[in-house]
Amino acid sequence: MVLTRLEDATISKSTFTALAITLSIAFVSTGCSKSKSDASGGSAEAGNGAGQFTGVEGEARDAAFAEIARHCVKGTDGWTTARTEGSPYAPEHYLRQFREIPVDTITASDLSDADRLNGVEWKGSVTFKTLPCREAGDPGQALGGTAGYNRQHGQWTSWFDCPPEAFSMTKTKGKWDVFPNSVLIRGQLPTPNDYANAGVK
Repeated sequence: MVLTRLEDATISKSTFTALAITLSIAFVSTGCSKSKSDASGGSAEAGNGAGQFTGVEGEARDAAFAEIARHCVKGTDGWTTARTEGSPYAPEHYLRQFREIPVDTITASDLSDADRLNGVEWKGSVTFKTLPCREAGDPGQALGGTAGYNRQHGQWTSWFDCPPEAFSMTKTKGKWDVFPNSVLIRGQLPTPNDYANAGVK
């Protein structure tokens, strides 16, 4: 009788140990993926973390890319925007291209009582990973001189790293607002003339 109880206790202890190990493995496998993406940027439908963010975070991601799409056109080589800088008397016209636009994190901020009274449903930020970028067009220093490359007509510069600023975002009464001061939205949608003036396709 005593032997049977000892055997039962040994079996129960072994079963408990196996269960604990299984739960630990499951926790480690699933515990670090919330609000962060390892996907590369593409379009609002796919390739920008579409499978990583759901619910209101997915809405924030789509609203961010809708804003980007007002300034950049998506092509086979990446996202391209047309820029004008310098003096109104001697402006520099050029194209800037981002190879991809990968979302890094989407972070929610706490809502205040005033936010809720104003109909704010969500506020936070969307951050992006460092982007491969290049430029072509009127001669000048790429990325304001921080890239280490000189821009020229008729040829793209080499790719260089471009760390974009985060987007601050709110959802108020069902409407998304984006408050970016980011390199991603400082240009305009390029026209055929912009490509012709830059001397690239």
